[in-house]
Amino acid sequence: MATRKIIGIVFSVIAILFSTIFVIHSDLNIDLKEYFDFSFKSYFSLSYFNQILPLIICLILLYGGILLIIKPTKSNPILALFGFTVLEGIVFSWFGIMSIDFPTYIVAIFFSSALFALWIAYSDNINQKRLSLKNGISSLIMGTIINAFSYYL
Repeated sequence: MATRKIIGIVFSVIAILFSTIFVIHSDLNIDLKEYFDFSFKSYFSLSYFNQILPLIICLILLYGGILLIIKPTKSNPILALFGFTVLEGIVFSWFGIMSIDFPTYIVAIFFSSALFALWIAYSDNINQKRLSLKNGISSLIMGTIINAFSYYL
């Protein structure tokens, strides 16, 4: 039980740390006047989604970390979604299908966190229910959709 909570806290800290780094280094506009413009043309553009994709991934990891602390049996699909989304993005960038503009240390930490999250989701080492086949396939499909939207919108 203590191991599960420590892992959840570490995942949450990584998510909060990287989300602040991504917000600081992004070109997101903090002018509130544009957020009340109801044309929505800028919010459905590829450049906007590419800027918020790292934040979405960090929010998925934060949610998975919090669920790992509070409700460990509900955390497996979220951890699998994080793992598949990150691993697909990294592997697709290795093959040249997509490009990732993250520094190497962020890619290395996300890659190891994604592998660890998938290991937690599919194993029963920290006394939580294993991920079902249906939840695993749906997490894989959702991760693929998130990556496809970010580069082929």
